[in-house]
Amino acid sequence: MKKMIAILCTALMLPGILAGCSSNSSNEPSGNNKAAESTTTKGNSGAPIHIVRPKNPQNLPVNEMIWYKNYTEVSGIDIDWEEIPSESASEKVNLMLSTGDLPEAFLQSLNTSMIMKNVDQGIFLPIEDYIKDMPNFSKVLEMRPEYKALITAPDGHIYGLPYIEEMYGLISNQGILHIYKPWLDQLGLPIPKTIDEYRDTLKKFVESDMNGNGKKDEIGLALANKDVTSGIGHWRNANDFGQFFGLWGQADRNDSLGVDENGKVFSTSTTDAYKTGIKYLHDMYKDDLIDPEYLITDSPKLQAKLRNPEVIVGSVLTFSISDVVDKERSKDYVAVPYLTGPGGEFGTRENLVEMHNPVAFVLTKEAKDPARILKWADGLYDPSWSVQTNWGPLGYQYKKNDAGVMVFDDLKDGLKTYSEMRNRNTIGGGTPVAVLTEYYDTVVEYPQDAKRLLDDMKAVGFIDKHLKDPFIPHTIFYEPEVADKMALLSAQVYQLMDNNRRKWITDGGIDEGWDKYLKDLDKAGWNELIGYVQEAYTRYLANQ
Repeated sequence: MKKMIAILCTALMLPGILAGCSSNSSNEPSGNNKAAESTTTKGNSGAPIHIVRPKNPQNLPVNEMIWYKNYTEVSGIDIDWEEIPSESASEKVNLMLSTGDLPEAFLQSLNTSMIMKNVDQGIFLPIEDYIKDMPNFSKVLEMRPEYKALITAPDGHIYGLPYIEEMYGLISNQGILHIYKPWLDQLGLPIPKTIDEYRDTLKKFVESDMNGNGKKDEIGLALANKDVTSGIGHWRNANDFGQFFGLWGQADRNDSLGVDENGKVFSTSTTDAYKTGIKYLHDMYKDDLIDPEYLITDSPKLQAKLRNPEVIVGSVLTFSISDVVDKERSKDYVAVPYLTGPGGEFGTRENLVEMHNPVAFVLTKEAKDPARILKWADGLYDPSWSVQTNWGPLGYQYKKNDAGVMVFDDLKDGLKTYSEMRNRNTIGGGTPVAVLTEYYDTVVEYPQDAKRLLDDMKAVGFIDKHLKDPFIPHTIFYEPEVADKMALLSAQVYQLMDNNRRKWITDGGIDEGWDKYLKDLDKAGWNELIGYVQEAYTRYLANQ
């Protein structure tokens, strides 16, 4: 699960290859699908394609990967891989772009900002005219028409193929609030339903010797806030208080940007709900109900608190309980359904989209045969190959059950986790694949290390209540000059927000500092930044 969270990714599997989403259960193209037959050949066809990709130290060389050997046998197309050590990949790729020493394609190497900064140089090849001849990818866009808008640049061209990994909105979940059920049972208390009940429960936890060791070591609410920063594309509120503010009318998001049903972008960190919520949280902190060390607690430290031989944490806000507590103890930490408050309810979603990168695979002007290269890439959008490319190959990571669904096989090669198997034998996340929600239990089982989180997301109400809320995808394109301005503005405004929020929760003083905070944000360019986001979001909506 840690590997999945670090990348915020995972994937799936099914049938046929270069021919759309068939339901055939074999790894061969459907026998009655002529498109598949005509585009799937055995053996070596044409010169190898020169592709650059970053190489994780845990990866085998691609040519040695089981995934690549299997896919090459089916696609009939060889790749001349140029693998760059991941730690120096950004520097190397930027050097290639500046010198013109280009491969035919970049894989897992670019983002929208890099595309836009170089698009006027004619380096990248627009591919929109080829999509009609890509049956698998066309099927994905047919199932998810909104994704076409996300891969369309401001000039109307499509410069890359996306990485899509849907997991019921896992990436946009703001974290799960858990409570230690044995302590509730010990006190004869139910799971709290309101913020006041929750506060009263934590008060009982910290004022009682719940673990019976004679020490006042009980922690009410623990979270790993040390390394949290706000910002567009940041992953914040699983370790912060954003969803708490919904209790007073408006939750805060990772980038403090909300959007209404009419497409109007607004600030979520300058509202009355934000101000009132911070005052309430300060009172909780002052009463020792929030871990006094929360500001200096990172993930390893949170894990240490939760794995202490004697239980000391009564409640925890974290992305996935499985990452911070051992399997047995995690069973005693139950998800708390969204609390209600005086002006609303706990919870919202982050401005993060499950199309993680619109330009996961990009052709350059050096592409000798674009149609052939895109044929190779289109095969990866077959459901089965999307899963195998993203998570691991059939016959190694996966086997098929009696229903033809891919399920995890036994661990192999002395490896201890499926993440290790994935890293060795497939190119993994960030590739041109699409793992769609519809594939679960029809093509592949849901990843085992994420099942607890999925259950918790359902239990608290996230999927039913917030997954389909309006949001601003973090991968929308910005013009290069706008992106540069936004980078400067973001550094200023988000530091202001984070510093003030932390200060007010721990030390109080929000009433006295509120007006200055609003003026400082405006001076730092917050309203200007909102304007740039509004412009890009409006363009994105127009492309749908």
